[in-house]
Amino acid sequence: MNFRSLVSPEVWCDLVDRGRRRTFQRGSLLLRQGESPDSVIVLVEGQVRVTQLNECGNELVLMLRGPGEVLGEMGVLVGRPRSASVTAAQRCVGMVLPAHAFRGYVDRHGLQAVIYRLTVERLNSHERLRVGLLHANPVARIASVVSLLAEELGRWEGDQVVVDLGVARAELAAMAAMKRSSAAVALSCLQAAGILSLARRRLIITDPGQLTAAARGEAYGEAADAM
Repeated sequence: MNFRSLVSPEVWCDLVDRGRRRTFQRGSLLLRQGESPDSVIVLVEGQVRVTQLNECGNELVLMLRGPGEVLGEMGVLVGRPRSASVTAAQRCVGMVLPAHAFRGYVDRHGLQAVIYRLTVERLNSHERLRVGLLHANPVARIASVVSLLAEELGRWEGDQVVVDLGVARAELAAMAAMKRSSAAVALSCLQAAGILSLARRRLIITDPGQLTAAARGEAYGEAADAM
């Protein structure tokens, strides 16, 4: 789910048409945590990394976002400093709108309920991820991350969900707060169980139901079939 999926094509195009086009190369900083929210960025191409510095100064990778997102909208609407930083994971194209223009757009189209729904869905998703990361089981941890990415970036192709990653799979380890080697083993376990297949910068979830079970720390694959 993203902003674009919740509004009509006409409302989305109205937003895009009001912005100033900017291209961000890989590694470019789009938004910085703590800055004043003077604009939003409507992402039309590419993927970005959303990160946050915790109280100890450690960077936490919160999520990857793709086309159809509005970046920095909550800070603009509530008038608070940006809560996270956003960096281009690959070449991105965004439309930049001043804060007052975005607020006027939301009011004009009556999108307060849409923003609220998207915010609640995101909070629920991140809470599920937080709970999933409490597992000591590395498979459950990485499955929780893959499940969230499927919700945010995935598209259905038949009975499978395809997630195109704008970053290397090592980023999944960062999101799961795991070592790369541990994350690689966990992904291999899910692949061996027939839950997903791995390609270069792409995840293909072949059994979404079993992925959900794995994320909950439940039996999955052949172990689940034997129960």
